[in-house]
Amino acid sequence: MSLPALPVPVPPLPALLLPGTLCDAALWAAVRLPAGTQVQDTVRGRTLAQAAAQVLQDAPAAVHLVGFSLGAIVAFEVLRRAPERVARLTLISANPHAPTAGQLDAWATQERQVQAGQFADAVDSLSGGPHRQAVLDMARRVGPEIFLEQLALLRARPNSCPTLADWAGPLTVLVGENDLITPPYLAEEIKQLAPQTVIQLVPDAGHYLPLDAPHAVSDILREVAYA
Repeated sequence: MSLPALPVPVPPLPALLLPGTLCDAALWAAVRLPAGTQVQDTVRGRTLAQAAAQVLQDAPAAVHLVGFSLGAIVAFEVLRRAPERVARLTLISANPHAPTAGQLDAWATQERQVQAGQFADAVDSLSGGPHRQAVLDMARRVGPEIFLEQLALLRARPNSCPTLADWAGPLTVLVGENDLITPPYLAEEIKQLAPQTVIQLVPDAGHYLPLDAPHAVSDILREVAYA
């Protein structure tokens, strides 16, 4: 006689996942998410204020906010505007600094390409390692209009170090050992700003952690969710 399946426990705090530039919900397809997790399909907004407002509209009153790359930048804006709504913060492949001149130049080039109808050329520089095709597929689904919005968000991102220094809540940072876009030293800088930070260094993984190491991301998110 088979026994009835035990119910899956729901974490005490619901999570909301924010994807990165040119990513959609497929970013998390191989990640076993805790019960009750919400996934924002894409990051949208002509300003960071608009993007954060959309998150706050979708999020429960108290949320475990999980931001990947651009999603982390939006999470910082949520912290600035409504810190009382964020009960726990998890950052994946995150950079808390304002853009560099090199980044601004690269984004300006991509913007010109998109405006000239060369969206495929603009996204061809995306990395993704062994998951490059999955990254390109997400980019094509997101499309040029949203990409232009996201480029504006990236250009406008402020220095979020003071925001993190003021944050006293639970904070976890996931970073790939081989991440060249948001290298591990950035996680160490975040910990210097917010000493309560728990750093999870994922071996043999790059920037797109949910694609490179979905099982590790699953385990860490579940551990954090039920902490």
